[in-house]
Amino acid sequence: MDNNVDSNQLGKYVKKARLQQGLSLRRVATAAGVDPAWVSRLERGEYSSPDPRHLREIARVLEIQTADLFTLAGYQGSEGLPAFSPYLRARYNLPPEAIEQLNAHFELLSEKYGAEDPSS
Repeated sequence: MDNNVDSNQLGKYVKKARLQQGLSLRRVATAAGVDPAWVSRLERGEYSSPDPRHLREIARVLEIQTADLFTLAGYQGSEGLPAFSPYLRARYNLPPEAIEQLNAHFELLSEKYGAEDPSS
């Protein structure tokens, strides 16, 4: 997570969206397929790098933009797109070592073709 990102901001945003819809913490967690304790810790700002897959499901349940949650979590690159690794974790159910391999391959291709990370 970006050092300039305040995890409390993400938690407050999620809690506000949940309360505006009149949903209990447990109901959101159940609908998102995550543990209620995870949602509670998220809302309290206890995660420095919340699981992007869980964020995607929370966004779906609360009918808010996933990109908003990714931005608040510090996973956002420029142009409104998440960085590659968080995107892979959020989009595909791959083990961490597969994501590491894909990320390493992406970096090699990026160097080969002179692609620059726009968030740098």
